Amino acid sequence: MADGVKSDFRDMFHKGQLTIGISELSRMTGVSPRQLRYWQKKGYIIPKNEDEPGRARIYTMRMVLKAAAMSNLLQTGYTLKAAAAQVDERMKPAQTMYHVLFDRYQGYEVTDAGEILVDLGPFDPDPTQELYAQLVAEKPRFVLKGRV
Repeated sequence: MADGVKSDFRDMFHKGQLTIGISELSRMTGVSPRQLRYWQKKGYIIPKNEDEPGRARIYTMRMVLKAAAMSNLLQTGYTLKAAAAQVDERMKPAQTMYHVLFDRYQGYEVTDAGEILVDLGPFDPDPTQELYAQLVAEKPRFVLKGRV
């Protein structure tokens, strides 16, 4: 696989390149921009560019999901503080999966049969082997191949 495709894919997700502005976040969540700014002041949501005062706020997809989930919990009676804590707790497994997948992702290959093998890098117990994942009947299957 070409390195350009690999880096484009990783950059898009790993570095938070998918972003939206505060107006879009407000429309998506039903939370007013003023309320979102309050949530930011309290530290519950953090714009990607928080270290650039005076610039329009932009939010990563992670913050979009967090704000949407908090909004839903607020509508069911949670306090803002409790909603933020609950969402943070619920997001921990997803954050772990994100790091496991994106820290290991090396690219992908397409086999002669048209199957996609996701390269997860050297196999820890035996670094002479490369670990690949593929979907077989919509279930993950792992394959070890000698490194070239």
